[in-house]
Amino acid sequence: MTEALDVLVVGAGPVGMAAALELNRLGRSVRIIDSNEGRTTLSKALAVNAKTLELMKPLGLDERIVADGLEIHGAQLFFDGEPLVRVQLAAPPGHRNFLLSLPQSETERIFEETLAERGITVDRQTELVSLEDDGRGVAARLRGPDGESEQRALWLLGADGARSTVRQELGLSFAGKHYDEHWSLADLTFDWPEARENINLFLSRDGHVDFLARIEGDRWRLVSTAPGVAERLPRGAVLRESHWQSDFHVALRQVESYRKGRCCLAGDAAHVHSPAGGRGMNLGIWDAVSFARRLDAGTLDGYDAERHPIGRKVLDFTDRLFAVMRLSNPLAQGLRNAALRHIAPLPVPRRRLSRALLGLDTEGMA
Repeated sequence: MTEALDVLVVGAGPVGMAAALELNRLGRSVRIIDSNEGRTTLSKALAVNAKTLELMKPLGLDERIVADGLEIHGAQLFFDGEPLVRVQLAAPPGHRNFLLSLPQSETERIFEETLAERGITVDRQTELVSLEDDGRGVAARLRGPDGESEQRALWLLGADGARSTVRQELGLSFAGKHYDEHWSLADLTFDWPEARENINLFLSRDGHVDFLARIEGDRWRLVSTAPGVAERLPRGAVLRESHWQSDFHVALRQVESYRKGRCCLAGDAAHVHSPAGGRGMNLGIWDAVSFARRLDAGTLDGYDAERHPIGRKVLDFTDRLFAVMRLSNPLAQGLRNAALRHIAPLPVPRRRLSRALLGLDTEGMA
């Protein structure tokens, strides 16, 4: 058995690494493991919102992340290829008024480099086999390149994704639903001079929805509820290169409790939802920082009471937003489009939409 430590973090995506960074900042001993050979090389999650940047400030990473990303200052909606409405993001005083477009691969690179600077190495190709909580700590059985070993920790954080081994070991249910739509996404390079500083949302008469955001230069992320994502370029766009494409299904699920004994869950291990609103990775990072700060403050008893309602609020928001976006009834579409065109730019709706997109619409310890 290896020497006992404060926290074992299972999963070294952005959520797990954010937890390890914050725990280290607070003076806690931490080990972080991951079953993969290396961090992702794909863009995956793209949006870093204002709330997440604020949580990165004590780590000294907010400006570094901003310097590597692309600022998005507005949201523009189209219907059948024609502009419908554009909303300029409006943050409350003291907050950044933009989303940041930054590939997950770059977010993970920044996090892992910072961990290394602080003497923490991600133990790759190391997976959790089983765990035992005796009330005083957690004994985790691990399997790595050198065989099996046991790690003792006072606490364990599961940040190991939607198929979380930690959640399964704890016997916690992950109730929810699957969406019927078959989603696709792609990173593409194409010429399109429109709306370069916006999140672009394309609504259509057939009920399909396309999200489009610029990554850098003329490289864009396109996410669609229709197959053949590369064929759904905006009007006037000229495709130059397809970098990668993927198809996936989307679910809406939340774990019954974010804590059981001396084990907690964060990120996709605790909640999954549609890409609408760009909240997934951000919500997970908020979980991670809250866990670390509550552990340090001795208030982990309140972790589930804080994070579960916030997670539920985000899941409900993305579900409602997706339902409105994918309307296919012509009358309902007309009413929605009229409301978006005439109401969304007004001061109060604009502030509410901005707060939601910037991640400033939820309260919590983090």
